[in-house]
Amino acid sequence: MTTTTTNPITETKKPNQKFNRTVEIREAQFSEENDAKVLEGYAVVFDSPTVLYEYDGIEYKEVIAKDAFDNADLKDVVLKYNHGDAKGILARTRNGSLQITIDDYGLKFRATLLNTPSSNEVYECVKNGLLDKCSFAFRCEEDAYNQETHTRTILKIKRVYDLSVVDIPAYDDTNVEARNYFDGRAKDFHAMERAKKIQRLILKTYL
Repeated sequence: MTTTTTNPITETKKPNQKFNRTVEIREAQFSEENDAKVLEGYAVVFDSPTVLYEYDGIEYKEVIAKDAFDNADLKDVVLKYNHGDAKGILARTRNGSLQITIDDYGLKFRATLLNTPSSNEVYECVKNGLLDKCSFAFRCEEDAYNQETHTRTILKIKRVYDLSVVDIPAYDDTNVEARNYFDGRAKDFHAMERAKKIQRLILKTYL
């Protein structure tokens, strides 16, 4: 892993790591067409800062850039419930039951569900408002970090593994990953701030 400092504020990295993102508020809608059960919604919203981590009163955020999906691998994406296998695969791009489009707002999906108990259960929960959040699992190829705003921007996504309808839009794995990513940066920032205070005290003493 290499890090290139583009300016004193922003660092650009190529992490190539897999992440789940279940923290933004996203929508899942239902519709019935020709007796087919269809779920529609946005699994990703562009340029919408999400707080992933907080350290000593400072919020550390993440943003998905609008062109992050350019050249991303979307050939075989599945729709799941809570990123798990308990409900099986609800839809899949490979057989056309899951369709993905990228617009100016974000990554939109349209899933035509099979007539199975698991799919029907998820569909009825969305229909009745019990499930209304969506998420996605992806591999990040390149990101950037802004020291001033404490914001990580996902610049390039290499692959999308799955979209998920989720019941609780925050999971331990997301929190752990965010802590791993931001913890060192938070400590570096506070160390830098302490150094600045000491420098100001020294200058004040001798002036």
